Amino acid sequence: MIETVSYDLNQTGGGNKNKTMMIVIVVVVLIALAGGFFFWQKQQTKDSEVKKVMVDDKKEPTSTPSPTAKPIDKSKVKIQILNGTGTPGEAKTAVDALVEAGYKTENITTGNAEEYDHAKTTISAKKGFEDVAGDIEKSLNSSFDTIEIDSQELDADGEFDVVVTTGGKIFEEPTGAPTTKPTLSTSSPTPTTTSTTTTPTPSSSPTPTP
Repeated sequence: MIETVSYDLNQTGGGNKNKTMMIVIVVVVLIALAGGFFFWQKQQTKDSEVKKVMVDDKKEPTSTPSPTAKPIDKSKVKIQILNGTGTPGEAKTAVDALVEAGYKTENITTGNAEEYDHAKTTISAKKGFEDVAGDIEKSLNSSFDTIEIDSQELDADGEFDVVVTTGGKIFEEPTGAPTTKPTLSTSSPTPTTTSTTTTPTPSSSPTPTP
């Protein structure tokens, strides 16, 4: 007798289906994990950049150190002071102020400007003497009202390093009161005559010499 063997086709098909579902689930989980890892890594990078920006904002800006000003050797600066208003002694006033500030009398020369019409005190300097001009301006502030530094530089071959032209109120000589001359009398005095009597004096005879 031949025994008939039968296969459960439904059972075999169900196993394949379950296997396929498991593969799909595993793939979905892997994709989800990969996506989550990518998102997490991206978020970490973003947070790191934000923290870096915040730290940079908190840092104080570094200030550029200002160059140290070179000290002025006032003993060698040659200065000319010109009286620009005609006021007597005005140039000497400037000299006294500069000597008090440390400049040397033997290096300061005074004179008169070509015109007495300078309303402002002006300071002209050679190239490289800008600091000296600024120091002179400060030294003269107490003696003169309006002071300005001329933008035009002196000739490099000139005798003086700095030229100061004083300015202010233009000097006017005071007008004196008219003088009156004494009036002389034109009448001549009347001569007065006096009578005199002459008394004859006897003449003595000379004594002969022995």
